[in-house]
Amino acid sequence: MRTRISLAAVPALLLAGLVAAPAGAEYYGIDDPADATASLSDITALQAMHGNRNLLVKVRFTELVRSSAAGLSLYIDTDRGARGAEYLLSSGLGDGTDYVLTRANGWRGSDDRVDCDYSARPKWRKDVFRALVSRACLGDPDTVRVSVKMVDEADGSHPVMDWAPKRHRWSLPIAPGLGV
Repeated sequence: MRTRISLAAVPALLLAGLVAAPAGAEYYGIDDPADATASLSDITALQAMHGNRNLLVKVRFTELVRSSAAGLSLYIDTDRGARGAEYLLSSGLGDGTDYVLTRANGWRGSDDRVDCDYSARPKWRKDVFRALVSRACLGDPDTVRVSVKMVDEADGSHPVMDWAPKRHRWSLPIAPGLGV
């Protein structure tokens, strides 16, 4: 009986090894607390997947609506030795807004647009914003770190701001892996 159990366990272990995520595939994900409750666009989670070809970032919200006056800034760090971000993807979260990838100067954007393959769009029914940036856009870095800022000026009295992971803080370094 022991022989049968150990022989049956071998295929199960092999199958588990094949189904598990590849060791090189890097993923970062955090939940964000309800800290911008004055806005429907309160960030609830940040996920980043750094593949061999692309960086995929998903930002989840309490409620994402087409009439949103909020905007999103996705900061991308490719050089840990330099202070702040090297790239900034900026987008509105409402219907009809556009997005642009520029070089960044620390935590500030610039007018220096990056001409490469990238896309970004809110998915209102899923309460998520999705950005896909080619690694070639970023100079094929060894690792990336990301940070996200949402600003909502819906009522006009004062802007509501939410950062993930935190203000001027980065995700863990994410090495490229398979997929994405």
